[in-house]
Amino acid sequence: MKRLVYLVIGLIIGGYTAYAFSNPIDDRCAQHVVWGAPQAVEGNNQYLCRTGYAVNYNYQTKVATYVVEVIRPENLVRTAARKDDFREDTEIPAQYRVTLKDYQGSGLDRGHMAPAADFMNSAQMMSESFLLSNMMPQNPGNNRGIWKYTEEMTRYYAQKYNTPMYVITGTIFDGTSPTFGNNVRVPTYLYKIVIDPQNVRSIAFLYPNQKLDPKEIEKYVISIAELEIYTGINFSPAIPPQFAPMERVRANYKDW
Repeated sequence: MKRLVYLVIGLIIGGYTAYAFSNPIDDRCAQHVVWGAPQAVEGNNQYLCRTGYAVNYNYQTKVATYVVEVIRPENLVRTAARKDDFREDTEIPAQYRVTLKDYQGSGLDRGHMAPAADFMNSAQMMSESFLLSNMMPQNPGNNRGIWKYTEEMTRYYAQKYNTPMYVITGTIFDGTSPTFGNNVRVPTYLYKIVIDPQNVRSIAFLYPNQKLDPKEIEKYVISIAELEIYTGINFSPAIPPQFAPMERVRANYKDW
C-alpha cells in the first residue's frame, strides 16, 4: 500500500445536476451515474454506454479506467441465465481492443468490473457485461476471493436497504504494472466505491491486485477523497456542497 503514495502527482438516481465539465456519459447515459460522471484525465480514451453500465476505456492500457453502474434491487431478481459469452467489444478500434487471445495462457482472470450478477433479470444486460471492455486483468486469488465477496456484499446492500446503490469500479496502474498479450497492462490496484444516495453515505475499498483474505476486508476501506488523490479522478463532480463531507469519511465497515 505504501507504494501507492507515489501515484499522487442530480440528487436522484438517474439524474444529474448541470455543471461545466460533463463527458459523454452525462450526455448519453446519465442514468448510470449520480452527481455527474467521474472526471478523469482526457485523451486516448473512449466512453461506452451499455444498457446496464457505462465505461471509460483507456486506449493505452486496453483496460477501463472506471465503470459506473446503478445496482437496482429489481435487477437482482433472477430471470436470465448466465452464458459466459466473453467477447471483444467491436465499438473499440481494433488497434486498441483487448481480445480473447490476449488472455490465453496469461494466468489472469477476466474480472468483471460491472458484475454479471448485478443484471440477473435481463439477458441483454447480462450478456453485455461479458464484453471485454468491462473486464480487468485480475489475479485469480483476488477475483475469486475478496473481490467476489465485495461484489456480493454490494448487492446485499441494495437488497437490505431496498434502494439503488451507485457503484464506481476502477483500476490504478503504476510503474510496476506488467503487460501481457498485445500490450495489455495489469492494474496494480483495484477499487470499488459504493454510494447510497438516498441516505447520503458511502463506503469504498482499495485492493492490491493480488490474493487477499476476505476476512481482512476492513483493512482495505478507504475514503473517496483519498481515492481522488491517488487517481486524480473527481468521482462526483456535481455533488451538492452539503453532501460533500461524505466523501471525506472512511466508513465504518460494521455500520454497513
